Amino acid sequence: MNPKKYAIGVDVGGSHLCSAVVDLDRKALCSEPVLTPMDSSGPAEAILSCFKANLQGTMDAFGERVDQIGLAFPGPFDYEKGIPWMEQKFQHLYGLNMPDELHRQLEDAGISFKFINDASAFALGECFCGSGRDRRRVLALTLGTGVGSGFVEDGVLVEHSDRVPEGGEVWNLPFEGTVVDASFSTRWVVGRYLALTGKTVPGAKEVAQACATEPEARQLFREYGGRLAAFAAPVLEKFGADTLVLGGNISRNYPLFCEPLLAGMPEGVEVRTSTLLDQAAMIGAASLFKVG
Repeated sequence: MNPKKYAIGVDVGGSHLCSAVVDLDRKALCSEPVLTPMDSSGPAEAILSCFKANLQGTMDAFGERVDQIGLAFPGPFDYEKGIPWMEQKFQHLYGLNMPDELHRQLEDAGISFKFINDASAFALGECFCGSGRDRRRVLALTLGTGVGSGFVEDGVLVEHSDRVPEGGEVWNLPFEGTVVDASFSTRWVVGRYLALTGKTVPGAKEVAQACATEPEARQLFREYGGRLAAFAAPVLEKFGADTLVLGGNISRNYPLFCEPLLAGMPEGVEVRTSTLLDQAAMIGAASLFKVG
C-alpha cells in the first residue's frame, strides 16, 4: 500500500467533528465518515480529546495508520501555522499550536497536518471530485448561517490575486448598504420573511416549506435569486469564472430561486449545486495532500 495515496479529511464544526479517509488517486472516500459530538465552547483538553477519539476512530475503521491529515476549520485561524484565533467558538483553543497538540494527543510525531478554511475546503472538494471537477475557474459559495467562499483555478485555491477579493473572502464585501454576510445568510431570509408576513421562523427551511401556500415566501426566494445574481455577476466576471457552485443549507432550496439567479448570470457562466454536500469540506481538506 502506498501510504501517500491516502489522507484523512476532517470537517470541524461547532457541535461535532466528522472525518473520513480519502483515496487521493481515485478521488473518493474509502472509509465511512466518523462523527464525534463536541462542544466547541468546552475546555481545551475536552475538545482535543474529541479530536483524538475522532481521528483514532477513523484510522481504526480504515484498518491502517494514515499520516496525512487535513482539517477544515472556521476562522479566524492561522492556517499556515495551525493556530486558532477564535474568540467565540473554540475560544479555549485560542492561540494553541494545533499540530503540537494533535501530535501529543495521538502520540505520533510522524503525522503531517494541514489546515484550511472550511469554505475554502468546500470549494476544493467540489473541484476535486464534485460539481466543479471538470471546470477551469470556479467560484464556490456556501449559503447558510454566514456566506463562505472559495475561488479555484485549475484545482488550486486562489486567495491572493487582483482578480479575487482579499483572501478570497466575499462575506465582508459591501452590498445594498450592508455586507454580503448579512445579505444572503439565514439572517436575511428570516428577517425578510418577518417583514413580508409578520411571522417568525427559525430558518430558511421553514420559509421554503411555506412556498407551497404563501405567495410572500415565493416572492422572498425570487428576490433572493435576483439579489444573489446582482452581487455575484461582477465577482464572477472579474475572476473570469466559468462556474458558480452553491452549497450550504440555503442552496438546498435552489429550485425556488434559480430562475432569477440564472437570468442575471454573465454569459458563459454555469450554475451548479453541490454534489458532495456534507462531505465536500472533508474531501477538500484531504485534497491538500494531493500530488500534482
